[in-house]
Amino acid sequence: MRPSRRRFLAGAAAMLAAPRRARAFGSGTQFRIAEIGLASGTTTRPEAWKRLLFETIQSTSVECDPTPMLLSPEDPALFEHPFAVLVGTGTLPELSDKAAEQLARYLAYGGFLLLDDASGTTDGAFARSARDLSRRLFPTRPLSPLPGDHSIFRSFFLLDRPVGRTARAAALEGVTAGPITPLVYMADDLSGALDRGLDGLDRFPVTPGGSFQRREALKLGVNLVLYSLTSNYKHDMAHVMELMREGRLR
Repeated sequence: MRPSRRRFLAGAAAMLAAPRRARAFGSGTQFRIAEIGLASGTTTRPEAWKRLLFETIQSTSVECDPTPMLLSPEDPALFEHPFAVLVGTGTLPELSDKAAEQLARYLAYGGFLLLDDASGTTDGAFARSARDLSRRLFPTRPLSPLPGDHSIFRSFFLLDRPVGRTARAAALEGVTAGPITPLVYMADDLSGALDRGLDGLDRFPVTPGGSFQRREALKLGVNLVLYSLTSNYKHDMAHVMELMREGRLR
């Protein structure tokens, strides 16, 4: 089987944990989503990610554990998960040097981070914090619109544009290094379109497209999951070598 980003992350976690005993990689071989929680400016939406991974199980051959993990950016368990998400509601606190360094290494070693803006605004406090965080993690690489033919829009479903609870932004934004886009900013609240209450009913209305838009948001989520898994070892190594040439990894 061709090496994947997921297996590469496991090896990276072992290297970073040395000389301590390396953690096991997730629950067997099952894919889980890691939610990153901070002291303020973020929220957690476990039911959204459960829904997404149930859909991933139904639509693809990916083996998933739908139970998400809630982690701090400093937790070494982050390296056990190829897909991390930070759902933002407002201004983020400044990360410690340790947290910022670990997030940068997580992304350099093949991890994927989705910054999901749940605020319902296109240029609010979380959007500004997301851009600040992106600049801190990738000081030489701007957060910029992704083209319509980016692999995210065709990793499983063929999609025309990104939509979530709202549909205001014309494009996803991301940081791209060589063939890899390890960080993506979603302005239209993807998790809000997927979230459900404990009664199983949708928590938030989706505008302007209603049920069709909600379904398209779910497809985008599946595509993001597949994108986080399908970059091969050669691409990941190219990404790492490029960052090393910039002096970002030593």
